[in-house]
Amino acid sequence: MVVYCRAKVLSDAGAQGTSEGLVAELPTGEPNELFGVRRGTWQSKMAKKCTEKREAEWAEAKRKCRLNAETLRMAKELGLNPRSLIKNIPNRAEPWKAPVHVWIREMYEKRGSQSGLRAARTDEERERLAEGRPVIEAGQQDNGTQHDLQERTAYQQPITHLPFQDDDGLDEDPFSDEDGGWFDTGEPNEEETATQNESMLQRRDHFRIAADRVATVLSSLPFVRKVVLFGSVAAPLVKEVPRFMEFRRAGIAVWHECKDVDLAVWLGDLNDLRRLQRARSRALNDLLRDANIGVAHHQVEIFVLKTGTDGYMGRLCCFSQCPKGKPECEVAGCGATPFLKQHDGFMFRSDALAPDRSEMLYDRNLETGEVVEDNEIPF
Repeated sequence: MVVYCRAKVLSDAGAQGTSEGLVAELPTGEPNELFGVRRGTWQSKMAKKCTEKREAEWAEAKRKCRLNAETLRMAKELGLNPRSLIKNIPNRAEPWKAPVHVWIREMYEKRGSQSGLRAARTDEERERLAEGRPVIEAGQQDNGTQHDLQERTAYQQPITHLPFQDDDGLDEDPFSDEDGGWFDTGEPNEEETATQNESMLQRRDHFRIAADRVATVLSSLPFVRKVVLFGSVAAPLVKEVPRFMEFRRAGIAVWHECKDVDLAVWLGDLNDLRRLQRARSRALNDLLRDANIGVAHHQVEIFVLKTGTDGYMGRLCCFSQCPKGKPECEVAGCGATPFLKQHDGFMFRSDALAPDRSEMLYDRNLETGEVVEDNEIPF
């Protein structure tokens, strides 16, 4: 189908200023190559362009993530974005992250184990399904029946009637809190509560070991004056109702959840914070290699304080460059000193370093007997 357009043009008489025949119309009986547009052409071009762009992204992800054809197929079946695969490539500072192809296979196997069924993966399996024969799993013999085939392909059938839906519609809300709903797993028993308490204690112990490792490495830097552990890892243990749904609903208290490691570090110089970053990363990498304890770099927060006055200066940034161009980098004062991060509206409470809620990990003054005056610090 061809669509023709009309345009208004000035005639010769109109150009000369006369009042007759100022407007002329283009002929509409015959196709006009200048104004004729075939409907659907631009849509097909855009679709082709998007397809080519997506294929190029998958090719780039396959090359950068070192994926084979099978792993690439798994990623597409899982509905993953090729750009997200590239973003999840582990770098040298993230040794605890598995390679992308391992991550994809684990998700694919987990998806299959959750459904209890496995989709056809080869041409042979597709032929067996088409012929009415069941798909043979690894290590099984071909003695299945038509009933087995129906069970294996049941997940492919569309859901036309929900188990909680009658002919007149929904009689009850499956997501309501009455009778627990679908997500009610019941009240945790004593064994589950003990397991949760053990997990919280182990997490706290791992954070405590990480704090010692980081403090030891930081003490080798000449501009580090003192390191103090504070926050939930240093505070006395208390039990509380956690954020986990099953414990919160039952009102069962467990040991407090430690979310990160808070270290207050007094520095004699702010000109080499990048070196402080590398020291933190090196300590956590060595901890993972030696003790198989994985603590992420961003889970160790370093609060930079001014020597002599205990004045809060900011936090050590986790980005590899400053400024990084992230939204958090737009906070006033952030990046004024390279790799010294500022948080909007944050105020450091001096009582956070109270003796009963903190622990000294390193003090250069006690080690050398040197006393540093406030006017000697180059801030």
